[in-house]
Amino acid sequence: MTALERLRHLMQPSSMGTFIDWDDIAVAYGTRFPSDYRNFLSVYGSGEIDGMLAVFAPSVDPHTPSRHTSRLPADVLDLPEVNEWNDPLHAELYGPADIMVWGETVEADVLGWITSSHEPGTWPVAVYTHGGEWTVYDCTMTEFLLQLLTGEFDGNPTGLTRLYGKGSAEFTTG
Repeated sequence: MTALERLRHLMQPSSMGTFIDWDDIAVAYGTRFPSDYRNFLSVYGSGEIDGMLAVFAPSVDPHTPSRHTSRLPADVLDLPEVNEWNDPLHAELYGPADIMVWGETVEADVLGWITSSHEPGTWPVAVYTHGGEWTVYDCTMTEFLLQLLTGEFDGNPTGLTRLYGKGSAEFTTG
């Protein structure tokens, strides 16, 4: 059973997913996106998990009124604290310019991928905890969400104590 199939047992989609022209998105972003993320959006769309964790969709229109999947903004990249990593090896391998943000939490955690590989299926998840540092998780986006809900990480990767290990959640499109 895939991570998305397991996730569907814990979190029912609130509506139909979002249709996205992935070829247009690949041109606009200069890269393809991981297949699990594309499949997640086709089932769930963009929205929020229990009103605490937002999952973004990409947009070919940079003036989209809502948040969308994007690189970290230039003014954020200039902040010294955004280059803090919990593992010194990751600090040598990656930089904040490698991050593509796909979500955020109400605790101001930033969720993204490290996109330094040309193969999107290998992009690990990176989480920046509010006031902290980047931590890298060797999993896909859907595996990350699944492990967050089931509490399968060694510790809570976000500031969401009410969501970590909860076992089920509600997804609302929005």
